[in-house]
Amino acid sequence: MSNKYAMALPQRPRSRRRARRGGLFTMAVLLTAVLIVPAIWQGLGGGRASAQYRAVEIIYQNPELPNGCEVTSLAMLLTSAGCPADKLTLYRDYLPKADFSYDGERRYGPSPEKWYAGDATDLKGGWYCFEGPVIQAANNWLKDHKNASQARPVTGLSRTELDLYAQEGVPLAVWVTLDYATPQYSEFSWTLEDGTEYHPYSNLHCVVLAGIEDGDYLIADPITGFTQVGKDLFWSTFSAMGSRAIIVE
Repeated sequence: MSNKYAMALPQRPRSRRRARRGGLFTMAVLLTAVLIVPAIWQGLGGGRASAQYRAVEIIYQNPELPNGCEVTSLAMLLTSAGCPADKLTLYRDYLPKADFSYDGERRYGPSPEKWYAGDATDLKGGWYCFEGPVIQAANNWLKDHKNASQARPVTGLSRTELDLYAQEGVPLAVWVTLDYATPQYSEFSWTLEDGTEYHPYSNLHCVVLAGIEDGDYLIADPITGFTQVGKDLFWSTFSAMGSRAIIVE
């Protein structure tokens, strides 16, 4: 259309144009909610997901695994999904692990994205790992026990998605911090295989988000047992740690 004809078209009053744009925006938001929320709901089982899981039972990491919160949380997750797991067997035989080595004063160590760093049975010599090694351990355990379930990452959850899992009673292993404090870094560090220097968290923790109780999140903590944590506090720590989570389904 040429500019001449465009200029000849009648123009809506500005107030009406604004109202129409506002109406279109509102319709778009409602349509997005209609499309996205049911999709998330269906992904959770359409209101029936919790029936696929047993109630989470507390498994404590201590005294055998003072730095083994991830693998202990995994044992709780697998047990809830109907494939009971022993935390020590998971740690010794299934969790990918790597230790530290030294070249003079230089310390070399593994990436927590690929391995558990150090020895979880050692109070001072164990660090942590993220979801990759835990998922690998889970799926090998499930395969060896001829269980058709699968562990997968759901890292990057939005607050709405996280809350829907909790409402449905679908347990997730999640990475937070001890006492839900601000993430802190250790003075201890090591060099990764790609040559970068890695400074680990000093207060990382892994727990199971088990549901909702009295408006708070119900947490199965491998150190303290069942606790209730306010949703705002939980979200601030969970998101600060990268919104890392896994599910067994």
